[in-house]
Parts: sequence; C-alpha cells; structure tokens
Amino acid sequence: MMAPVADDAPIALDLLPNWHAVFGERARCLELEIGSGHGGHALAFAREHPDRALVAIEQRRKFAERLRVRSLERGHKNLVALQGDARILAPRLFRVASLAAIHVHFPDPWWKRRHERRRLIDEGMARLLFELIAPGGLLDIRTDVERCALEALLRLEAIGFENEAGRGCFSERQEREIPSTREKRYLASASRVWRLRLRRTGRPA
Repeated sequence: MMAPVADDAPIALDLLPNWHAVFGERARCLELEIGSGHGGHALAFAREHPDRALVAIEQRRKFAERLRVRSLERGHKNLVALQGDARILAPRLFRVASLAAIHVHFPDPWWKRRHERRRLIDEGMARLLFELIAPGGLLDIRTDVERCALEALLRLEAIGFENEAGRGCFSERQEREIPSTREKRYLASASRVWRLRLRRTGRPA
C-alpha cells in the first residue's frame, strides 16, 4: 500500500547511505523491492543470490519488521528491510542510475476512481523508477490486475523503458524467477499473472 504523500523537501546527496559500507562488494549489484509484503521474494532472493544486495521497502510496519527479524534469524548479510513510502524513501536512499534492478510485485490496484492518485505507477513514479535504474537495468513488475498492468505498460514504455517482450507485450514467466508469497498462491491455482520486464536505455522521454 502506498499513501499519496507529497514531498517537496530538497534531497541532500551528500547524506545518501553508503551502501558499500552496508553490503561490501555486493553493493556493486544493488537492487530494490518496492512493497515486499510478507517477504517471500526478498528472503528467497537473499538466499539464492548471495553475491547481490537487496533493499526491501514495505509500507506496513508489521510486515517490514517481520521481514527484518526473519532476515536476521537466517543470517542474511545481503538484505535490508525498511518501513516507509518508497516514493519518498527511494530518492533519499539511492543515487540516480545506481540500481541494477527494481522489483514491484502486486501493488495495490486502488479500484475506486477517487483513489486513482494512490496507484503506485503514476507518471511521477514512472520517472523516478527510470532515473534510479542504471542503464541496462531491469524493472520487474508483476500484478494480477490486467488494467493496472496495461496502464503501467503504456506509461513506462512512453517514458523510455524498452520492453524485453516487445512493445505493448507482456512477458512470460522466467525459468529462474523468484515468486513472492502472494504469487505462489496464484501459481498454485493457475491464475493469470501479468508480467513486465523492462530495461532502461538512454534518457527519459
């Protein structure tokens, strides 16, 4: 869940975290998960990719704290769990073009028309995602809501992302793809999941 919080405060670039001090050499391949939920994807990522680093941001405090505790219990040195609104935190945590990948799995669709401004992939967020991902980096989006997938697809392609599956197309599930806790339920029931795999190339449109 993402709250519609306006944030006009200046960003102090000299106060951005030193991720190399946190993760060591793993910070060379730094990734972000927005909306980590129950933490299934984040924990599996930390286990399967010990040479990469992941920062997981979750708005719900109890979920973020639970993920942090479980990560510590399992001894993961390549995972940091934070609580907050990613639209505010992300530009204060990461330099432009510094992320190898960003994962956004099953964002809240906010069905009602009066809640449209709360949807995660709006124009401002699309631009932020583009700016934070390094050239060639991956934006991995998954949702069970076709309308949200279509809206995100059009907006992200328009801003300059290159679609791995071809313009206007959704991606197939990758062989080594890590499912989130929620996605496992969809896979078990053979429910449809819409996937986007987009790459940053060049400057935003």
